[in-house]
Order: sequence, then structure tokens, then C-alpha cells
Amino acid sequence: MQLYIVDWLFQNSEDQLFATNKFCKDLEEGKINESIEGFELNFIAHSPQDGSGVIICKVQNTEILYRVFNIWRENYSISFKFRTALTNQELLKLQGNKSF
Repeated sequence: MQLYIVDWLFQNSEDQLFATNKFCKDLEEGKINESIEGFELNFIAHSPQDGSGVIICKVQNTEILYRVFNIWRENYSISFKFRTALTNQELLKLQGNKSF
């Protein structure tokens, strides 16, 4: 599975309010931590003052990545920026092989 850093940003405060309410409801009901095959949520950090945040996750393939986040994008006008990332162990291995 590939590690991703996902930066997100709301396009307007109205959608931020609706999405935050939906997210908190889903979180209380345990839906955010539901198992999605091929997707592992590691961390979410919220910056509500500017309607942005960061998600760290592992994904089996990009199709799953886009499918998971497309639901939020379509319903709440959130833009996402996906970046692949390395763990400390992966970076060390690359550095040791002089592949970096």
C-alpha cells in the first residue's frame, strides 16, 4: 500500500459548516473509522479557522483514493491535493541503496 498525504480546503464557509456537521455526526457514529478495503486512515488534522486540513492514509491504488474522497468533493466543494509520501523506514531503505 502507498502512503499519501492529502491536503484539503473548503471553497466556501457554507460548505465547511455542512461538511463539518456531517463529519462530526459520522465520527460519533463510528463511520469515519469503518474499514474500507484497500484504504487505511492513519491521521486527520483539522484547521477550521481557514477551512483546511491534512489527512495521512495508505491506499492500495489511486482508484480507491479518488473514490473515497470523491464523495466529499462532490457533496461539499472541497478541493484535495494528493501527494505520495515515504515512511521513515522507506526513506532509510532508499538512502541506503543510494536510490534517492
